[in-house]
Amino acid sequence: MERNSFRNRLIPKLPLLVFALFVLQPTMDVISFWTDRVGMGNALTLVLRMGVLAVTMLLGFYVSDSKRTYYVTAGILSAIVLGHIVACVQAGYRSPFTDLTNFVRVAQMPITAICLISMMKQNQDSYKAMQYGFLANLLIIIMVEILAGITKTEPHTYMDGKGIMGWFQNTNSQSCILSMLPPVAVVLVMQRKGMKSIAFWPVLLGGMAALYAIGPRLSMLGLAATGFGLALSILMIDRKQWKKALVFGAVTLGFLAFIGSSPMMHHQEIYETVQGGRQESIDSIVSEAKLPALKGEDVTDKELESRKDAWKERLAPVYEKYAPDFVEIFGVEKTMEIYDYTYTITEITGARNKKIQFSRLLMEDSPKSARLFGLELSRFTVNGNIYDVENDFHGIYFLYGGVGLAAMVLFLGYFIWLIVRALIKNWKQYFTLEAAAWGIALVMCLIHAYFTAAVLRRPNASFYLSSVLAAVYYLVKIKAYPASTRQEQE
Repeated sequence: MERNSFRNRLIPKLPLLVFALFVLQPTMDVISFWTDRVGMGNALTLVLRMGVLAVTMLLGFYVSDSKRTYYVTAGILSAIVLGHIVACVQAGYRSPFTDLTNFVRVAQMPITAICLISMMKQNQDSYKAMQYGFLANLLIIIMVEILAGITKTEPHTYMDGKGIMGWFQNTNSQSCILSMLPPVAVVLVMQRKGMKSIAFWPVLLGGMAALYAIGPRLSMLGLAATGFGLALSILMIDRKQWKKALVFGAVTLGFLAFIGSSPMMHHQEIYETVQGGRQESIDSIVSEAKLPALKGEDVTDKELESRKDAWKERLAPVYEKYAPDFVEIFGVEKTMEIYDYTYTITEITGARNKKIQFSRLLMEDSPKSARLFGLELSRFTVNGNIYDVENDFHGIYFLYGGVGLAAMVLFLGYFIWLIVRALIKNWKQYFTLEAAAWGIALVMCLIHAYFTAAVLRRPNASFYLSSVLAAVYYLVKIKAYPASTRQEQE
């Protein structure tokens, strides 16, 4: 009786607790930035994040009417981590604590999503708290960026002083977060206050300005997705609202008109200039030597080997200069074989491709259990060079094997299936501007996960993915829609 009494008193407070959970996210990011800046390391923020995750998990479990979901989740995660430990032991476990801490970072996403769903089931105002959490965090990030600029402590995205980051560390994670917050925040303010309100324009322009200023190409895509995505959604819902759609389209075009002056373009121009000079130098080596073709001709094995020897002789200095780490680890001949004798500078120096190549070789040289449950994190660091891949889904496979990747894809796939099924069943009911905002956030998050390693293994970004998935569940499975909407569709 006493337990139920406390639970009944706790449930009305869930929206406030959910909102506090959101506000903690950028706060912990800022603390992480400054502890790192003063040389304190990440121990403090690690304890903070683990503590917040533990409280979230206990709170969700306590208020939930369906404990079975938690037991099943715990069973799946336990099976994966036990299989992972066995695979790591077979290869020689070097740093279990660091490795298992990394697993907790990955597990945070599904755990947090399930907990938020439990809270919304008990108190639907928790959903509104999530919406306001997105708005509050966007405003906090913008204010932090302004403070960083005023105090001249802005770290900048790029070493040449371009790009505005604020007191945040990982560029791609921050790009992902900023790509997710504006659509939800803008629609919330628009629905509560209207487009003519004094609150609407700072949120819209501030969110887009933050995306424009940070620099990565994906953040610019997020800017376009927010503006054009919301404009298109408005037209799809009600073409009579074309003036509202026009506002979003015009603002987006206004930002894109200055894309040539953006930090993104400045960085790309420098990168292409440097790489272009390198490529010209390599092209001259190949053309002057008149190296024979390695592909597209029917040649004997002996003649092919002779041609490869000619390529090795001429390209060895190139690989020694631009891929010295691989040459040191594998030798120059093996390195050229790994890269299939390419002399394209972007392929030789590209970090993403290099790390995937290394991880594949590492997986091939590991026990078969690694293919099922992955490799230890420390094995991706060799001679001070870190080869942990820069693509989240690749990273999940190399770290937790086919079983871990399948579990992650199935978990995400469940929510995508909910969306598809709901839209097929009743498009008019479920396709609202509010739902479109969450959809834009989800798409941008998944794009960041595919092209970067900044989401599924980064707790600050994966928290927002958890929130979006929980919002999807709420809109499809929890929210009560007017009967007239359903009948009209039928």
